[in-house]
Amino acid sequence: KIWNAARDVMMNSEDKTLTTAIEPANCSIADRWIMSRFEQAAQSVAEAMDNYRFDIAAQTLHEFVWNEYCDWYVELSKPVLWDEENNPEAAQATRRVLLSTLEKSLRLLHPFMPFITEEVWQKVAPLLSIEGESIMLQPYPQFDSNTVDREAEEQIDWLKGIIVAIRNIRGEMDIAPGKAIPVFLRHGDKGDQERLEAHRPYLQKLAKLESVAWLADDQEAPASATGLHGKVEILVPLAGLIDVDA
Repeated sequence: KIWNAARDVMMNSEDKTLTTAIEPANCSIADRWIMSRFEQAAQSVAEAMDNYRFDIAAQTLHEFVWNEYCDWYVELSKPVLWDEENNPEAAQATRRVLLSTLEKSLRLLHPFMPFITEEVWQKVAPLLSIEGESIMLQPYPQFDSNTVDREAEEQIDWLKGIIVAIRNIRGEMDIAPGKAIPVFLRHGDKGDQERLEAHRPYLQKLAKLESVAWLADDQEAPASATGLHGKVEILVPLAGLIDVDA
């Protein structure tokens, strides 16, 4: 899976402008989230290895690389890259974060997966202008608390929760994954409404939505399949999607 993710990241970086450093002002909420999650993964791995809990270290690495980086961040980066013509600075920052996080993850993984990480690193390192004969000669990542971003983690956790709820409804109602559907959100609080507006592009792209809107408490909801994330109720109107009688 890491090879497939690396291939996608490298293909998206070929013949593209790559900033020499990550400019925080140009980073998306997803960029900030993955950099924060990497630092916490690095800290957890170091603590596990200090206590000879190599099983916990391996589990932490699997969760970060497989789930957070490959499954979520690579997908979250796509709306930013697709909009490069309108916002080139953000796209360049995201491309840099994609590559730099991948490169650091390879170094973190190397003691556990020496051969595949060496192979991928040899292809990724030149894109970041990193010189060296082998990943074995590179420094092992150390925890940096300055990159931890609790706000970004809370925002992305909310976004992931809404997307997972919508995907669960699709599965339960046998709605095709590629079919664009309308979605309503209601209840929750003002913060949830603000998150909806801030993350609308991510929701529409990753959850394959035709539209997403906030439903006021005094508005009548259509017949819907529902899900919950925290206090937010997610409604997928059933009209036109399934045979209700059947």
